[in-house]
Parts: sequence; C-alpha cells; structure tokens
Amino acid sequence: MTRTQTLLLLGAALVLIAATAAVKLVFFPPISDKYFTVSQTRLKQVPAGFVVIRPTHFGGSAHREQQNRFVETTSKTGGLRLLGVNVTFQMLIAAAYNQNPGRISLPWDAPTNCFDILVTANGDPQELLKGAIRQKLGYSAQTETKDTPVLDLKVTNPNPPGLKTSRSDEKQNVEYKNGRLYFTHTRLDEITSGMEQMLRTPVVDKTGLTNFYDFSLAWNQRMQQAMQGGNIDPATGKKILGDWGLGLEPDTAPMEMLVVERAK
Repeated sequence: MTRTQTLLLLGAALVLIAATAAVKLVFFPPISDKYFTVSQTRLKQVPAGFVVIRPTHFGGSAHREQQNRFVETTSKTGGLRLLGVNVTFQMLIAAAYNQNPGRISLPWDAPTNCFDILVTANGDPQELLKGAIRQKLGYSAQTETKDTPVLDLKVTNPNPPGLKTSRSDEKQNVEYKNGRLYFTHTRLDEITSGMEQMLRTPVVDKTGLTNFYDFSLAWNQRMQQAMQGGNIDPATGKKILGDWGLGLEPDTAPMEMLVVERAK
C-alpha cells in the first residue's frame, strides 16, 4: 500500500469516526419514559449523569393539558436537577436562560414541536441545558433591546367591582379558597410578569395605578394548566381583566428581549 493510499484510508476513517461522534452528539440513546414522571420524589430517584433533550413522548391531544410541565429538586448530594415534559421550544429557552417566556424573541425557523428535558448531571443545570440546546438543536440566545410588539395594560373602568384598594395594615398574600385565588395587598405591576408568561408577550403597565389592591380570579387545575401552557381562552383572559377594570391594547415599544438565533 502506498503512502497516498494509507493517507486516504486514514482520512476516510477519521471522517467516519467524526460522523459517528456527531450522531452520538445529536441523537441520545434510548431512555426510559419512567424517568419523566413530573414528581420531585421520582426525579430524585433518576440516575445521575443525564443531560437529555428529546422530541416529546407525551404529545398529542391526550397530553395537551400536560404541556410545559416542569419540576426541579436537589439530589442526595445537593445538586440541582431539572425535568420538563412536553415543553415548547419557547419554554425550553425560558428554562435554560431563566427568562420570562414573554420576553423571548424566537427566529422564524424555531422548532414548533415540543420536547422532554432531563438534567441530572453534576453542574449548573441551566448551563448544561444551554450547552445541550446549542449542540443538539443548534440555537443560542443573547439579550438585545429592540422594537417589539407589546400589550399595554390600561384602565377601562375606574370603579371596577373586582379591584379594591387594600388597607394600609394588610400584608401581601396569595391564598386559594373556595375555587378562587385571592391576591391581598398587591401592586398591579407585580402581576404583569405573570401576564407576560401567560400571554407569551411583553406587557407594559400604563394604568398609572400605584396603590396596593385586593383582587381575585376563578382558579382550578384546568385554569392553572391553561395559564402555564399559554393556552388560556382569550375571552376568559378578557373577562378576568374586565373584572379588575383593566384591558390590553396592542402597541410597539423598545424592549430588552432575549433574542434566539442559530448558533454560530
């Protein structure tokens, strides 16, 4: 065999090895669905060493109410673990970068399918998840200020039945009772973050209301899952805000956003 033939064979072998390594990098080995039970107790029992992002095994209409379900816990050695089931790409990015999903700008070619994620390896789970997203899905993100479609929160009724100025001696509290979630001594600007997560859009408080207020909304498991999954019915959302004398108007404003793009 000539030196040239030897070099060609060596080159082919290296290409084959590199291709095999790439496959291992992109496609995870099979992992049991039993590890994806949304339970802190069960998550503690999952073996260490996993950093998994896979197309969800819990999709379809039968699992629609389980979309965007997360749980985290600490292992026996004190390391933080993270689990997500049927998670949208937007919520996957939100978990990895600790960002409100309403402040995330996705590219036009962002994945539209959902994922299951599992992080039990040693280290910062968010950093491990960022690395996995970059290596397995090919995306990274950075913070930028850009003109962004937003929703302005405005007063539509100055004397609403469901929004009362709280007493100065009250303490801030959230309590569930008789099918309703009661907020006590809470500023409105403190709930805009929740609105952004629910609506997946930045919300700008333009009410001018600076007092502390008491208010409530109907609450059950279905409502909780709809809000967490960003699937709340528009009429329901409008009614909730209407009871508080508030409404949302579309607008555009410069906002600090987490911009997701193809990794370079």
